[in-house]
Amino acid sequence: MPILPGLTYTLSSLAYAAAIGLLSMGLTLTYLTTKIPNFAHATIGMIGSVVMLILIDRIFYDSNSWLIFLLGPIAGGAAAAAFGVLMYRAILKPLADRGNSVIGLMIATLAVDIILLNILTLILNLMPGEHIPKLIGANVVGFQPKIRVAGIVVDSYTIVLPITALVLTTLFHLFLTRTSFGVAMRATIENPDLASAMGVNVSLVYTVSWALSGFLAGAAGALMAFAFKGVDPAVSALVIVTVFAGSIVGGLTSVYWGLIGGIVVGLAEKLGTTIINNLYRTLLVPGLGLPNISLVNYEKVMSLGLVIMVLLYAPQGLAGVDWGRILRKIKSVKGGR
Repeated sequence: MPILPGLTYTLSSLAYAAAIGLLSMGLTLTYLTTKIPNFAHATIGMIGSVVMLILIDRIFYDSNSWLIFLLGPIAGGAAAAAFGVLMYRAILKPLADRGNSVIGLMIATLAVDIILLNILTLILNLMPGEHIPKLIGANVVGFQPKIRVAGIVVDSYTIVLPITALVLTTLFHLFLTRTSFGVAMRATIENPDLASAMGVNVSLVYTVSWALSGFLAGAAGALMAFAFKGVDPAVSALVIVTVFAGSIVGGLTSVYWGLIGGIVVGLAEKLGTTIINNLYRTLLVPGLGLPNISLVNYEKVMSLGLVIMVLLYAPQGLAGVDWGRILRKIKSVKGGR
């Protein structure tokens, strides 16, 4: 058994990591602005998956068109953004204005998560499919054009998702650095009281942050639909664990480090678990006579173990690590050889 996974699995792992990175970036954004840990974030991302499934059933069932990779994330992101704004303005902001603590707001997001999960499940169960008989649990892997990479035919989403993550991150960076509203958002993140005193509409900034967070989640969820064995909103219960792990590993102090933390955790779950499984079955099973079991289903152990390691040795996450010092040490060691 080879230790390193093949190209197809590696590309799908990179796509998964890119999606988790986008979700973690969005979760970090709303935490930085409103200080609310949003446990409904992964289910908001599932809105994008549901939209993608409906688009495939009603429009793209027979087309196999590349247009699905443009329309799906935009429509799914827009729907998730709208829900994010509704959730903040109708529930979280009124609760915060009434003096509820962060714990109370966090519990409110759990309640919203359960309600939204049931609504999405009902939609997929009750909506009659035009081409797909049963929408709940439908597999959409085959409804996409194929692409050849290094002589191997792979699913297009494995290439499109990382590219989409790069494009959205670039656009988000330009928004934060090149627009007056983006600068106002950065100022609000740094010091909301000072930003308000300078004339920034902090309430609007908070609302926009929830819209942007929802859009990132919905766009990622739309493309993640191709990675699921079946589109079922219940999947979000597992995804949210990874998303929070990515945000914590990133440090919860920067949206960019949230993205990086999500990518690191996503790769650890997929590639890391697979490599450990291959090492175990190749070296330890025959050598020590251990049970020949598969470890690939224990990927959450990898992500949560990574969170514990980060909290123990880098409490501020990857953002708090002095990377310059580490690089200088590496250079000094190389120079001394």
